[in-house]
Amino acid sequence: MATYESDIEQTGPNVTIKVAGPDASHAEMNEVVTECCDRMRYESATNFVFDLENVEFLASACIGSMVELLREVEPMRGKIALANCDDNVAFLFKVTKLDDIFGIFDDIEEALESFKKQDARF
Repeated sequence: MATYESDIEQTGPNVTIKVAGPDASHAEMNEVVTECCDRMRYESATNFVFDLENVEFLASACIGSMVELLREVEPMRGKIALANCDDNVAFLFKVTKLDDIFGIFDDIEEALESFKKQDARF
């Protein structure tokens, strides 16, 4: 049974993960990534939005877990987006240039809309 406190919801190929805060642990993020991979394999999930509204600090190990998920998602032409980022968290992604890889959006709806635009290109 999962021990993480994050809420995970799926609608079609889109999965929204509301990460519990204010600082997500590496263990929690690993469990979330495992759950996302399971949904990709067994429930046809391809796109993932991490809602970071409650997160004030994100350790580099957590970002590493998200990059691992990205490696799983890319062959499926899926995407990972971040929503509701605290300024400090968004800055971390910008400084590391990971904002080019993970789309950063003001809210969940905007992130989900970006997936529709991506699907229209194929």
